[in-house]
Amino acid sequence: MVKINKILILLLMIIFNVVIFTACWDNKDLTEKAFVTAVGVDRTAEGKVQLTLQIVKPTVMKAGEQGTPEEEAFWVFTTVGDTIFEAAKNQMTAVNRKPFYNHADLMVIGEEFARDGIMEALDFWERNHEPRLGSDIIIAKGTTAEEILKAKSDMEKIPSLHIKSILKNSKELAKVKKVTIIDVLRWLIQPGVSPAIGAIEVVEKEDLQKIEDMKIDSTAVFKGDELVGWLNAAQTRGLLFIQNEVRNAIYNVDNPFNKNKKVAIEILDSNGKIDAQIVEGKLILSIKIDAVGNIADQQGKGDLTTKETFKKLSRDVENAIKTDIKDVLSIAQKEYKSDIFGFGEIMYRRHFEYWKQIKDDWADIFSDASIEIDVNVKIRGTGIIGKPSEVR
Repeated sequence: MVKINKILILLLMIIFNVVIFTACWDNKDLTEKAFVTAVGVDRTAEGKVQLTLQIVKPTVMKAGEQGTPEEEAFWVFTTVGDTIFEAAKNQMTAVNRKPFYNHADLMVIGEEFARDGIMEALDFWERNHEPRLGSDIIIAKGTTAEEILKAKSDMEKIPSLHIKSILKNSKELAKVKKVTIIDVLRWLIQPGVSPAIGAIEVVEKEDLQKIEDMKIDSTAVFKGDELVGWLNAAQTRGLLFIQNEVRNAIYNVDNPFNKNKKVAIEILDSNGKIDAQIVEGKLILSIKIDAVGNIADQQGKGDLTTKETFKKLSRDVENAIKTDIKDVLSIAQKEYKSDIFGFGEIMYRRHFEYWKQIKDDWADIFSDASIEIDVNVKIRGTGIIGKPSEVR
């Protein structure tokens, strides 16, 4: 029994020492490391790489310590180099701590850099053992990553957290193509598909730029790793339907009983599938969308609960979804000649022998291909009321 008690005491002493020394080590980490929350990559006018880091101030990370009310919770440092690695090393001449990338969960890439090709930035991220491959990536439309990361936020102490929250919320409303670095890497090494990445842009140019002056509702289109153009909000929604990523969306259609009045239909779920087949030597591409929704809002009068009205509203939403899909197909095929949908990937996986014959010409073949579109929408309810209340 005495021997067991001695062992227990020894174990408790070991645990106590581990906790104490770990706490000391954590405190040392906070004073010696610069914890990076977001990374920005730009191309300078001279062709060099500009690296911007958003870094949390240690006083924010230490429990119980607070800066002054006016003090910002982050720093932004920018350095330049011939390569990203050199620019990263040059950060140590600007920051009095070693940059630590384990908490960096957002990469912003400026438009000019993206047009030259983003693989260089991804290669740096992939080789470094600290950054997370599951980090979000977004393209700065019409501006630089530096400008995005220097913007302040009225909602969050750390602006990059505000951007990530907008990304998450916008994805849930089918307004943005939210992707991670590992997603982009997979697309770049996979034959038959090119990346599409969410974009952030400045809406109102201010001297003191804020995240609130920006919007995230468009998509950057790539051909290989080079940025070639943009999708607007409606085209982005069409892309998300095709790629089976719409779980919630809103379509405003005409009220059948009241001219110039609208009915809001909330898409509650959808299932999108694409297919590529070879029939008698001919390539056939197709898209099928099944969606369900509810009546979420009604302007004007009229009984929308009848079977005929449900059918009419369903057809109107189907046509609206088809329009979004046709628009994104048109711009991807005719203007960008970029298969961001993955039809080529299906060809590679299911019809490999045929793919080997056409892979070098896939951009042109995809550009000229006709694509069948089938959309089915079922409206299943009107919320907790049927007819709207009427004012007497």
